[in-house]
Amino acid sequence: MSERTDSDDEITVATESTPLVGAPSVSEISENPTSTWKRDHSRSPTLASIASIGLPRPHKSGAVVGLFLLIVFAASAADAFKQIPMTRIFEDILCHEYYGKTPGEDGPIDEQLCKADAIQSKLAYLFAVLEALCAGISCLVALLWAIVADRIGRKPVYAASSVGMVLSMLLSIIVAWFSDILPPKLLWISSLAHLCGGSPVMNACIYSIISDVVPESSRSITFMRIHMTSLVANLISPALSSAMMLLTGPWPAMLLALLLWIIATAMIALVPETFHRTSDDDAESEPATFRARALKGFNEIKDSLSIIQIRSVAVVLCICLLTYPLLVCTLQFMAQFISKRYSMPLNKTGYVQSIYGIAHMVVVLLIIPAVSFLIVHPTVPKWLRVADEKRRDLVLVRWSYATSMAGTFILGISPSLPVFIAGLIVMSLGSGSASFIKSIAASHVDAEHRSRLFAVMSLVEIASNIYAMPALAGLFTLGMRLGREWIGLPYIGVSLTCLAMLILSLFFQVPVTKSNDEESSEHDRLLSHDQ
Repeated sequence: MSERTDSDDEITVATESTPLVGAPSVSEISENPTSTWKRDHSRSPTLASIASIGLPRPHKSGAVVGLFLLIVFAASAADAFKQIPMTRIFEDILCHEYYGKTPGEDGPIDEQLCKADAIQSKLAYLFAVLEALCAGISCLVALLWAIVADRIGRKPVYAASSVGMVLSMLLSIIVAWFSDILPPKLLWISSLAHLCGGSPVMNACIYSIISDVVPESSRSITFMRIHMTSLVANLISPALSSAMMLLTGPWPAMLLALLLWIIATAMIALVPETFHRTSDDDAESEPATFRARALKGFNEIKDSLSIIQIRSVAVVLCICLLTYPLLVCTLQFMAQFISKRYSMPLNKTGYVQSIYGIAHMVVVLLIIPAVSFLIVHPTVPKWLRVADEKRRDLVLVRWSYATSMAGTFILGISPSLPVFIAGLIVMSLGSGSASFIKSIAASHVDAEHRSRLFAVMSLVEIASNIYAMPALAGLFTLGMRLGREWIGLPYIGVSLTCLAMLILSLFFQVPVTKSNDEESSEHDRLLSHDQ
């Protein structure tokens, strides 16, 4: 499969041991259990293969990581910054349409007049279809861009994806600015910009570039720093966006978000290309004809998907299909929901979102590490202690889904804003589920094939967004039709998906690993062989 030198800084043969997507936990990177999937698979030109080529590291890892921390912060801040002003702008456009007025004729309509059920239903539907189109297009082109990245490098592919995000936002601004002559549904055309890559390709490129320049022993910490940088940007942006809208209105905030995306894209020029394909690799791996290349690609994709034969991995992928409603219900949809249910101006909803962000950060940085340490500590009472890290992850992921289920149920039935905020805090206790599920999945697959697993998981999660936003919009509309007490129906639906994930998690199995004695004897044999 692969061969490594003793040094973390040198990898002599291509491996696929580096996770690409998401922020994997430390245990996920460090563990190397005996897996139930050990067949001799060929390398696959999927998203995973972007990170599968081992390289020397001539670039200064600190400089590259620092650049990406800035890029990720700017891009994440831009994406979060635009949500509330974009919602308010298109709410006003639909409001003018509803009352038969020309947009921009007499300035914005009083926001309270825009809370009619018909307007809010159209607004939710408008953004739901947009999200579904963006997710679908991103999934369709992800494998194509992965192959391109294996041919020309990571940097140009990441740049193309980032330019696509700028173009998407620019098209949205054009549709909104010329709303007197362009129908609001033309917003959906901005999804075509995701043909340039979209978020799955950007995530894959980020983590593969980091994998090229950072030693394996430091990767998990670096991935966590990137994740936390994105989290901080998403935490502060809604509150700053709300504060800016109070002073300037939605348009300056929207333009600032576009500027942040442009800055994030421009900084890519400073990132060195870390991919270098040798002529020997090209000669050995490139089929002669188009038919042969197509057949090889099909076989390798089928080869990568064979991991579904492992029961626990199949369960993980089923859970991934259910995860996106839990994510999107805390983003743009939450701002619209709070504004409608509690008659709060949209330019103040960002403060509520930031409360959830703070709670999320406290859970990720303090509560989860503390609980993870305590429940495996030998001094903890037996009825609280678990045997090892793998069983710990199983226990914690189930508790995460249980708290998410309880929190979203509270959101659905909350009669007042303080109760809603309490539900957000309860919901935040389940913030670690994504890391735990990745760790559980990784323990069932050989280290050489984990990046394929993460790539498949990422695509499944993005694919779930195709139905997530339309489902929330449909439940929101149904709730408004049934009456005000049913308006929380979308969060009741999310609570049921959390229940489904909790039930599925009961079917996980702890992977069979070697005993300590076997591992020790094998380690001794390897040492004697090296000597």
